[in-house]
Amino acid sequence: MRKKLMYVVISILFLGLLSCDKNTNEGAWEDNIKLSHKEINFTAESNTVLITTEGNWWWINGIALNDDWSYDISEIDTTQDKFLIEDTAFTIERRNTNEIHIAMTENQTSSARTLTIGVQAGNYFDSIKIIQSGN
Repeated sequence: MRKKLMYVVISILFLGLLSCDKNTNEGAWEDNIKLSHKEINFTAESNTVLITTEGNWWWINGIALNDDWSYDISEIDTTQDKFLIEDTAFTIERRNTNEIHIAMTENQTSSARTLTIGVQAGNYFDSIKIIQSGN
């Protein structure tokens, strides 16, 4: 009887291990934004880029210039179809649900600068990184 019980327990444990999907992350969503570009390189001159999305239900959850994430967007509703974020170094504009227009002013320093824009849709997180070379 004990041997039979041991075989049943081992069989249940073995089947339980086989049924687990190790590649599934709880709460992780598939890419529902689908950015046309995630990393862009700019020269030191003033530059602009248009990023398109396939998803239209997304928002900006943070902005960093040179890894400083203290840029305050709390007064701007980035879930709206249209918004404008202006800074002395950059401009971010959403003109419709599927376009992000990003402009950077001339980089007059010798150091490269990096603009990172965090985007989110539900529980999916992504980012756009723009690296602008120094002068």
